[in-house]
Amino acid sequence: MDLNLSREHEMLRDMVKEFANSELAPRALELDNKGEFFWEQVKRSGQLGLIGVINSKEYGGTAMGHLARMILIEEISRVYPPMGFFHQTGNLLMYAIETFGNDKQKKKYLPALCKGEKVSAFALTEASGGSDPANMQTEATLECDDYVVNGRKNWITAVAPADVVGFVAKTGDKFGAFIVEKGTPGFEVTRREETIGLRSLPVNEFALTNCRLPKENLIGEEGRGLVCALTTIATIGRTGAAGVALGIARGCYEIALKFARERVLYGKPIAALQAIQFMLADMNVEIEAAKWLCYSTAWQLDQGKTSRDLAVDIARCKLYAVDVANRCAYKAVDIMGAYGLSPEYRVIGLLRDALELGVAAGSQEVMKITIGATITR
Repeated sequence: MDLNLSREHEMLRDMVKEFANSELAPRALELDNKGEFFWEQVKRSGQLGLIGVINSKEYGGTAMGHLARMILIEEISRVYPPMGFFHQTGNLLMYAIETFGNDKQKKKYLPALCKGEKVSAFALTEASGGSDPANMQTEATLECDDYVVNGRKNWITAVAPADVVGFVAKTGDKFGAFIVEKGTPGFEVTRREETIGLRSLPVNEFALTNCRLPKENLIGEEGRGLVCALTTIATIGRTGAAGVALGIARGCYEIALKFARERVLYGKPIAALQAIQFMLADMNVEIEAAKWLCYSTAWQLDQGKTSRDLAVDIARCKLYAVDVANRCAYKAVDIMGAYGLSPEYRVIGLLRDALELGVAAGSQEVMKITIGATITR
């Protein structure tokens, strides 16, 4: 991998940093406290061309690729992780449609999603858990020209505000991936889950009760639904979660470093104390290591490698970046003492957000299973 980012990547980083610092940072605490979906910021993100960064220009995207997406998620999450995570979950269905869908579906859904005029969600997890998707109970039965769907999905991020939702269901002894639009009879968003982090991104259950969907709502071929979902979650979900984690780690480090330079004890800044320097040094090294795991994986996706080729690389970057985010958040709280527990100083909020990432797009244990099964062959 060429470690020198292109001029376009650097320009993107500068633009996103300006957006994050000027439009997200001043409202981060307010948005967290409200716990409401941030429509205004989503529309602004769409205007800047950030939502469709991996989508083709033909369908309203900017086609900058996976490394660009990693950079923008990192920069946004440094300031406000829920918005960074929106770029994780919001890209799932967009990727699934562009990669597995037909031209009619791409033209119908992608332009509005890229612009932030509409929002999407993608659902795989059921009460039986997300780690064993083959055990799902949601079923889609073909009746004439419609699929009749019955089932329930839970722990689905952003399904409440979503205008369009992708999901996977059993079709006999196989699986299909489908699109359902808000307002479709039989589709109902139900209970909201109480979560400790990413508070302005609602997580809900939804039910499908005799929900009739036309054949044209099938993404790709019947029988390929699980392949569509697992490819999407690995390529977009896990790399996106890693990008959010990298941003959280950087945010905690930058806040703690600034605090240590300004906080005076014993007649000098606490940054002069070796104990503080050691914690900051640990954070610095781990962030750099996580950064290149994440960047390398995203770069390889841009070179044409698939999530199947990069299964271990993707698992490594998600596993390590999330662990680093949690360690950096805890260290930041330690460095800042009582101030670290104040929501005003943001690191306690970043810690709560980091804790959410351990189960996003596959648990940390599932990442270890993927890595372990490969290296022990």
